[in-house]
Amino acid sequence: MFSLTGCFTAVVGGTAVATNSIHDERKIGTQFDDAALTAKIDARLIAEKDMPSRWVSVQVIEGNATLTGHLPSQSHIDRALYITKSIDGVRSVRSELLIGEPAIKSMVSDTWITTKVKTMLLNDEQVSGLTIKVETVEGKVYLQGIVEDFVQRQRAKDLTNAVDGVTAIIDLMQIAQK
Repeated sequence: MFSLTGCFTAVVGGTAVATNSIHDERKIGTQFDDAALTAKIDARLIAEKDMPSRWVSVQVIEGNATLTGHLPSQSHIDRALYITKSIDGVRSVRSELLIGEPAIKSMVSDTWITTKVKTMLLNDEQVSGLTIKVETVEGKVYLQGIVEDFVQRQRAKDLTNAVDGVTAIIDLMQIAQK
């Protein structure tokens, strides 16, 4: 026998989504809506002919989508934005897409940075690393999610800044509405 204490995994559109409702400031319905939108965006980009979406990461928080990564040309980026905007439920789209292919060295470094930042956030007593999504592209770390207050927001940025290899921090975090 086992018990669920607010932590569960859902599969939405083929994408596994781990959610910890105790720490996530969003309502459970919003969490599922965001996961479903992320899956829809991913699926549409993958299904698009001539769209090398393997280098694109999609994050959705409260209907606001952020695309990070690389695409070969500006026309690919424009198409990815058009597809994302056309999906019902997407409130806004932020593009942090770069033109070109990522270098293998950069991809390895970015993965290491993301892992290090996520570990620091998860091990910190002031910040809930479960509510902050971390994505790194060419040393730029994108922090997206919902935090309780300005202190948590600043702590997340300070922890991120302490990681070797971080060239910039893009703060896309929102403070929870109380």
